[in-house]
Amino acid sequence: MRSIAYAAVCLALPAFAAAGASEAGPATSGRFDPTALRQSAEKGDCDAMFMLGVMYANGRGVAEDDALAADWYRRAADKGDARAMVNLAAMHTSGEGVRRDEDAARRLYQRAAAQGSTRAMTALGARYACGVGTARDDAEAVRWYTKAAEAGDTTAMSLLASMHARGRGVARDAAAGFAWNMKAANAGSPRAMNAVGAAYATANGVALDHETAVAWFTKAAEAGDAEGMANLALAHLDGNGVPADRAKAMHWLRCAAEFDHVASMVMLGDLCSRGGTDTRDFDEAIRWYARAAERGHAGAMTSLGALFADGKGTDPKPAEAVRLFLTAAKAGVPEAMLNLAGMYRDGRGVLPSADEAYFWARNGAKSLGGEMHAPALAFADRIGRSLATDARASLEARSNAWLARARVADSPATAAAGDDAE
Repeated sequence: MRSIAYAAVCLALPAFAAAGASEAGPATSGRFDPTALRQSAEKGDCDAMFMLGVMYANGRGVAEDDALAADWYRRAADKGDARAMVNLAAMHTSGEGVRRDEDAARRLYQRAAAQGSTRAMTALGARYACGVGTARDDAEAVRWYTKAAEAGDTTAMSLLASMHARGRGVARDAAAGFAWNMKAANAGSPRAMNAVGAAYATANGVALDHETAVAWFTKAAEAGDAEGMANLALAHLDGNGVPADRAKAMHWLRCAAEFDHVASMVMLGDLCSRGGTDTRDFDEAIRWYARAAERGHAGAMTSLGALFADGKGTDPKPAEAVRLFLTAAKAGVPEAMLNLAGMYRDGRGVLPSADEAYFWARNGAKSLGGEMHAPALAFADRIGRSLATDARASLEARSNAWLARARVADSPATAAAGDDAE
């Protein structure tokens, strides 16, 4: 199973200059002296005001205090400091230190953009692309991304590349998207390096070339991009553009996972638990599945639950397995539903219940497609045969209602929140 696809740049709203990662500029080098900076700020020094905002936002030389950070950013912004405007806008978007106010954030970004801040231009483009604080307007997003990209902002270049590739706000043009990603990559953007590699690996806007893809994934990985690490690992695992090498694949997956790349954690768990007899390591599989599960990955919860249920790499933990299966089942994982049905049928980690076993088995079978659909239906039917006709009909009605909510829910995680799924 391949849980990591070659990844290009997404269109999610970028977290530009949030309070914890503020745009500080060259003045942040050297020692932070809050007393001297405060004295200068009180005399009207705009740079000192901005630096105090950075210090309070990040807890450098002073206790971290978002409210004081916002206050100093506001003072600097009122004097025309575009960096402070960008940071204060980000705080209004996140609600850190100030009330959440998307309209105030938009006005601040517009003021900073008017002064030539490419970060502000990119932020405005992202707000239009995502419909944050304003109606979604792809053409306006492209306009702002283009202004920022032409001024040298590599984040804008990458986002503009995605707009071209997807045909949002501009005619679909994979070649134009590739060109913008290449420009950003040549300007040093690790994320764009990965996107260029992904384009070569999938022939998206450029001719298929696995060897060149690997070269770009390597550049991205060595520059610290987790997606690049994951894609380089896949290349080594599958032997695309480079000789197959499981050890190197595992190395880069571990690197990506240490950068908090959840999909890499899951793949590590899969490789460790499902490898050959000489490569299985259930202890390591449990560690990686657990880390991914802590970050909300329902598939990892399901796999971890299976190891706990079977006592692989640990003593059997059926009650913990049931908890994980239930959480993953409510998040829409059919395999977790079927596993949970088995636990109810056998009374492992939970009181035996043919009713709950049938309910979850039916949910799982109805949610599965492909070649597993028929066997899962047969499994549910075998459990259902032990039930009285009226009881089975009632459970099927309950299952149908649960499945209907699951289909219309905004996300799998909210699909099974009703009381009848308990």
